[in-house]
Amino acid sequence: MNYFTHTNPDEKILLANSFGIKLFYFKDKNIVELEMGMTCLRLNPSLIQRIANVMMKASLQLDHIEAANKRSESANAGLNNRPHMAH
Repeated sequence: MNYFTHTNPDEKILLANSFGIKLFYFKDKNIVELEMGMTCLRLNPSLIQRIANVMMKASLQLDHIEAANKRSESANAGLNNRPHMAH
């Protein structure tokens, strides 16, 4: 179904819906609405791509941080499991 062929003036066009996060487009107002639970942000459509890029960069950084933490935890676990030499 093509959502852009006919819209009512106040109609919300669902752009995305995943994990409780929804993006709607108000064609008559040229506004994108980001809905996360009870929080709702109305944004200029040009911001959506920038927000997506920033979120992707942040997600990648978190992946690197979590991987580094796991490596550190594994290394520390390995040190704690080694037998100690008596002097």
